[in-house]
Amino acid sequence: IYYMADPLPYLLRARQQHGGIVRLPLQALTPYLVSDPALIEHILVTDNKSYSKDMFLQLLGREVLGQGLLTSEGEFWRRQRRLSQPAFHRERITEYAQIMLACADEYLQTLAIGQTRDVHDDMMRLTLTIAARALFSTDVGDMATEVGRALSVVMERYANNIFLIFPWIGKLPLPMNRRLAAAKQRLDQMMFEIIRRRRAEGPSAKTDLMSMLLSAQDEDGSVMTDVQLRDEVITIFSAGHETTALVMSYAFMLLSQNPRAEAALAAELSTVLAGRAPTPADLPALRYAEGVVLETMRLFPPAWAVGREAARDTELGGYPIARGTQMWMSPWVIHRDPTYYPDPESFSPERWEGGLQKKLPRFAYMPFGGGPRLCIGNAFALTEATLILAAIASRYRLRFVDPRTPALLPSITLRPRGAMRARVETAAVKAPRS
Repeated sequence: IYYMADPLPYLLRARQQHGGIVRLPLQALTPYLVSDPALIEHILVTDNKSYSKDMFLQLLGREVLGQGLLTSEGEFWRRQRRLSQPAFHRERITEYAQIMLACADEYLQTLAIGQTRDVHDDMMRLTLTIAARALFSTDVGDMATEVGRALSVVMERYANNIFLIFPWIGKLPLPMNRRLAAAKQRLDQMMFEIIRRRRAEGPSAKTDLMSMLLSAQDEDGSVMTDVQLRDEVITIFSAGHETTALVMSYAFMLLSQNPRAEAALAAELSTVLAGRAPTPADLPALRYAEGVVLETMRLFPPAWAVGREAARDTELGGYPIARGTQMWMSPWVIHRDPTYYPDPESFSPERWEGGLQKKLPRFAYMPFGGGPRLCIGNAFALTEATLILAAIASRYRLRFVDPRTPALLPSITLRPRGAMRARVETAAVKAPRS
């Protein structure tokens, strides 16, 4: 009952009271919570072939995402990963950065001093626009509102843990199940429309992700069906904007709560940018801005839980693990371990100075998961978040109406339960004019 009421403090207490591996008494599931970085590395890397996607991802695949990169397995997953990987190479990220900054500038044109904005809603729209243009060479326009509404229904449904513990409830004609079916149908319509438009264009010189997927052929010469394309598009579309939007929302909230960090960021932006808009070439100099992003992902990891299921009988840390056992790893918990993070609840971008990431055990910091299934868009997301932060914070300060951290919705991602309203003010430190 305690997990159902609020999973985040429940999991944190379980780690604090019982150590790096503990079996949780959650009805028929009885999963292991694994918080020791060495044991996590064993699951995700050393013995990764003994584990497959967990019950949650299986359910998500059946009900919403289909067989996209997040939910597929085996050789099919490896093929799709190989096809998609070139779209996320370093040189492509540099090209995407120009799109990111152009979209950020368009967003900045909508802001005015004294306005009150829902920061989370704004960031969702901004990152959705970026994902659509960069990865699919399309504009979502008014579609953004519908995508947002549909994804909110999906998130609400998967935040209800009763469906995970008793999956058969998902087959009953309940209002929430009907809302999920309607949301999936609308998402399908929008994704198939994007695919239809791109197929109608015919062969193209574009080098975005959609072009790579459209032109991919099997050994027998067959190409992806619309359903296969839909599964990849909806997965990348969702993951490619939702997670970064959350990082940006929480980053601006944390800066609003911590004037010292806000001033340090403003000072860096004043020095590096000297009154101009950021460019991709500024990224290496935006160290504090990157620290803000890294620290935000530590405290509010969008992918707050990572799961696996034992595909065969195995062993972990001296414990026998039977086939079918659910294994949970929570960045929310791991990132709050005082062994690695002194004063773990404090927001301290400075802690990342001096290369902390390289000094930590491999899985003491894992906002993007890890192992062969490390998030394919991790470099895309980090670049996007740092540039958006620099673009907005160099011009404006977002002062949150309610200074408290909002109630959280631990669903597929870690969302705020309500609006995150903030007043638009001038930047914390005026940048000098060139």
